[in-house]
Amino acid sequence: MKHTGMMILLTAMSIAALMLFACANANSVKEAGVLSSPDAEEKQRGKLEAGDELSQNDKSDERYNVQITDGKLGGMTKFETVPADEDRRIKDMKVLLQEKMSKDYSEGQTKRDAHPKSLACLQAEFIVEPDIPAVLKVGIFEFPQTYPAWVRISSASPKIQSDKVKDLRGFAIKIMGVQGERYKTQNEEEKTQDFILVSYPIMPLGTVKLFHDAVYYSIEWSPLVFLFRLVVSGNFHIINELRKMRQNQTSPLDIRYWSTTPYLYGTNLVVKYAIVPTSNIESVMPSKLTDNYLTDNMEKHLAVHEASFDFMIQLQKDPDRMPVEDAGVEWSEKESPFIKVASLRIPSQAFRTREREELAEDLSFSPAHSLIEHRPIGGINRARVEIYRFLSEFRHKQNNKQLIEPSK
Repeated sequence: MKHTGMMILLTAMSIAALMLFACANANSVKEAGVLSSPDAEEKQRGKLEAGDELSQNDKSDERYNVQITDGKLGGMTKFETVPADEDRRIKDMKVLLQEKMSKDYSEGQTKRDAHPKSLACLQAEFIVEPDIPAVLKVGIFEFPQTYPAWVRISSASPKIQSDKVKDLRGFAIKIMGVQGERYKTQNEEEKTQDFILVSYPIMPLGTVKLFHDAVYYSIEWSPLVFLFRLVVSGNFHIINELRKMRQNQTSPLDIRYWSTTPYLYGTNLVVKYAIVPTSNIESVMPSKLTDNYLTDNMEKHLAVHEASFDFMIQLQKDPDRMPVEDAGVEWSEKESPFIKVASLRIPSQAFRTREREELAEDLSFSPAHSLIEHRPIGGINRARVEIYRFLSEFRHKQNNKQLIEPSK
């Protein structure tokens, strides 16, 4: 569950503004070439794949509209607007992040680039509601049905750390036995539907350009350099959102999650997803937080009770106030309330086993694992589709593992 550029910054959010400027001054000579544009530096490094060319000019404002070119194979939809340099930025991020993973895990098991700490891998049921509005009976929601599912709950920090540290949490759902026409782009799975959510309604770094710059400056220089760029460009709201999204929670089973990014719903609707907890019990915050208190509280909960969530969709009502291409904009729930279309049931179970730990590492989650009716759209999703598959293949290869598609 995996908003990589954003997660790289999380460890830097507690640093005061004075330290930002101190860092900037200390590195003024080095930053003089960087703060203008990363493009020249990227070209000089020559890290892109063979045959790829870097543009020397930043063309992020040169945009073109693309209609559906090949819906079955994955082309662009009529709802999307694609920057001219997006493909180059995505390719560059793939290289940078793979290099970072190689350095971070030069020995031992290679973990995910983001959300590496698994808090639980849980068996679940995804139950499609029988009485949803006819217009919403699309794809996996066409008929009332109960599907088996796996849920991987995680912490977002790029480094495995104590649960005592405030963090964003991830909630990735893999539904199995799903029949229907598949979204084809980077989708190696044949009968799954993935829904990837996090414990905050937006992704503050909500465009591919911001996503790319966060990855580039944080890896090649320092997270402080990127934060400095946000400060000097007046983007204090992004820094504030990055700070707010990190929290201590009682339990991952007690909180709400959002998709942050939009998805097609059928052919003419655009939606975001959310899940809302509906369990009969709620965990208590320990008087003293421990390194694994989140998993401990889930274990206590599921030892005697099931957990449950309402799975909900939010319809895009206005493309200007509810943009597809900026995941940093929250869609107003007052203007478009969430609508329940399914339930997620997590039965009582023992999950702290070696088998579950291995499964949590072996599973791959991606917005691309989808029916065509629920295909991912928008720049961040286009980046995730490419990057997730690329890094997942690399991780599995490094660990001498095969990509797996669970069936039960």
